[in-house]
Amino acid sequence: METLKNVNLKTTLIKTLEFLDDNYTILLGIILFTCVLPIYLSSAGMGEKIVASLYWFAAATAYPDRRKDIKWLTFVILIIPFAFFLTYIQKYGYTIWGNILHVEATKKISVIDLNPIFRKIPFNDGAFARIYKSQTLTWFMRLVYNNGFVVTAIIPIYRSAICKDIKKMIRYLLSAHVLQILLISPFYVTFHLQEVWYVLSQPDGLDRHLTGAAAAGWTLNCFPSMHTSISFAMFLLVLREKDVIFKWVWGFFCLSVIYSTLYLEVHWVLDIFAGMLLAYLTVKIVDFLISKLDKRLLKYGRFFYRNKNSFLLKNSISKES
Repeated sequence: METLKNVNLKTTLIKTLEFLDDNYTILLGIILFTCVLPIYLSSAGMGEKIVASLYWFAAATAYPDRRKDIKWLTFVILIIPFAFFLTYIQKYGYTIWGNILHVEATKKISVIDLNPIFRKIPFNDGAFARIYKSQTLTWFMRLVYNNGFVVTAIIPIYRSAICKDIKKMIRYLLSAHVLQILLISPFYVTFHLQEVWYVLSQPDGLDRHLTGAAAAGWTLNCFPSMHTSISFAMFLLVLREKDVIFKWVWGFFCLSVIYSTLYLEVHWVLDIFAGMLLAYLTVKIVDFLISKLDKRLLKYGRFFYRNKNSFLLKNSISKES
């Protein structure tokens, strides 16, 4: 009788673990929603409530994209250094970015003033994006712009972690700030271009209450638009996700960030096109780098995958390609 109880207990434990392994993304979404619930019930602003919702939303929509073929232990071991790196760049990223610009500036690269050129190009001020304006739309555009530079990339990276997809995490991270900062900094040193509202002597669309001197220094480095390049790169990668809800919602958010730069008179139309081109090239470069890395790491597949069939299938697909 004792043996039968042990067998039943073991069977129950196995089924419980299998259920958790299969549905942990949904359960995590419910837990995070519960954690956010006090914010919903508080006097916090609508913007804060929306941003707080992004994390449980990302978890709740991760189910179709989760990687059931990846070993938990291997994933946990790999994600630890990744988490440390991500924490480091979140804390020191802006300092590093400033140092890069300072070093390149000391090389005395000649600066090309684009202000008089860009203001003369027809439709370049993006006035068509402001044909319709309202208080609510302005509030929303400010919300997505102020959060778009970081949140646009952080949410897909966080969601990829929930999906146990370390390669996707790396793809999002490299396609966002890590590689783009290296690619875009020479443009910011070479070209002098300020925000649309400042050049055209319009009110600041972001209502930052900048003094004249502060505005002159704060509104530099517009070409290309990095808000656009980050958001469009994330948009291109989000289109590869399986979950339709996340794909549409986050794709809309990414495109809204791009539109906000025109609506708020921050970037010129040519800034947007240049940013989109930079994003496309960045994603393609990252695709190339990861494909090369994939082939080198293929022999270690037995450490990543739960069974030989998954490893052999990936191995055969890679050889055919």
